Amino acid sequence: MVAINKAYELARLRKIARITRSGHILDIGYAQMPNPYYKGVTCVGLDLLEPTVDCKYAETIVGNALELPEALGSRRFDWIVAGEFIEHIRRPYDFLESLHGFLAPGGQIVLSTPNPIAWPTIIFEWAQSESRFYTKEHLYYFPPRWVKRMLDVSGYDLVDTIPVGLWLPKFVLPCPAFLSYQVIYLAKPR
Repeated sequence: MVAINKAYELARLRKIARITRSGHILDIGYAQMPNPYYKGVTCVGLDLLEPTVDCKYAETIVGNALELPEALGSRRFDWIVAGEFIEHIRRPYDFLESLHGFLAPGGQIVLSTPNPIAWPTIIFEWAQSESRFYTKEHLYYFPPRWVKRMLDVSGYDLVDTIPVGLWLPKFVLPCPAFLSYQVIYLAKPR
């Protein structure tokens, strides 16, 4: 995980919880930071690892998100959240396509991923520095317009693009998506 300040990560989780206010949630890749803001929902967490902190989810499953039928059977969810996940996998298009079968009618997906054109990333990229905003765990970086394209190709319509905010060392300021280090995408299947 890229070292981001806790206030920034919590801002992202708060925004995701505001989107997913009711129903059943599948939270994929949650174990390092379960969402403490889910209220009035039933949340199932799926990760390769057990949670590293206290988790109030209704159920946690140790399983592979790239093999959802084995982990979930025929279960369906109103929301599938994959926060800070797609940049870690080799075949993100296949992953997004695989989620269709696990969405309940009217269900939506919520993705968040780092933005490679955000100011902190650009600065460290220009400097060719691997000291911050770089990790060998990330296989890709997705600019906002390419996330929209990836969702489209994978059978989704983008409903909303939500910036987490301008990343600053100790706090978060509102900003447009192109400046936000992490961006949240809400999409529905076609």
